[in-house]
Amino acid sequence: MITRNRSIIFFLITSLLLFSCGEKKTSENKKPKIVKEKVKLLSDVIVDNDLGISYQVPLSWKLMSAELSERYVARLNSEKFDGSFIVYHPKAFYFNSKISGLLRVGSIAESENSPGIELTIDNYIKLYKKFNTAKIIKREKINTGIISITQLVIEKSNLISLKNIFLNKKSKIVQFDYSLQQKDYDKEKEFITSSLASIKLL
Repeated sequence: MITRNRSIIFFLITSLLLFSCGEKKTSENKKPKIVKEKVKLLSDVIVDNDLGISYQVPLSWKLMSAELSERYVARLNSEKFDGSFIVYHPKAFYFNSKISGLLRVGSIAESENSPGIELTIDNYIKLYKKFNTAKIIKREKINTGIISITQLVIEKSNLISLKNIFLNKKSKIVQFDYSLQQKDYDKEKEFITSSLASIKLL
């Protein structure tokens, strides 16, 4: 069990380090994608009143233990995030042990050091690009029929991160961040798409 936990923590730290570099190339696809929910691929409905949403995750992605979650949160808090103007508030971590994939669910807010700029999705993305580097960053819009999601697809080395950003009914920025190895993305894509399509605002 100790060895397994160490392996999980190593992957989490590696993912964090690989995606905290600066942007080299960006592209945007404004054409909305319509996705359909496939309930059979997903977990039971999860309700998060703090985030103001309900959602489902792919069956192979399991909620991480409190111990591992606390260690990862501590690691996140030790890193500078978007020039310290932005604060990420994690609510839940899900881990796919078969592919060493990680899903982070949380909210984005201004920090006390914020220069007073209104925190919108566009401003958050601008700050992210300013303080982070990646080989390729693609921006897309996803329309689930219920909510509009802005997705950043970030590729670095052999990893891919999907940052899915949207507003809840209180205009708070919510983010679903999937990180996994690129070789596993094609077989996981439909599960991730179904998960995003399951999101509902409370």
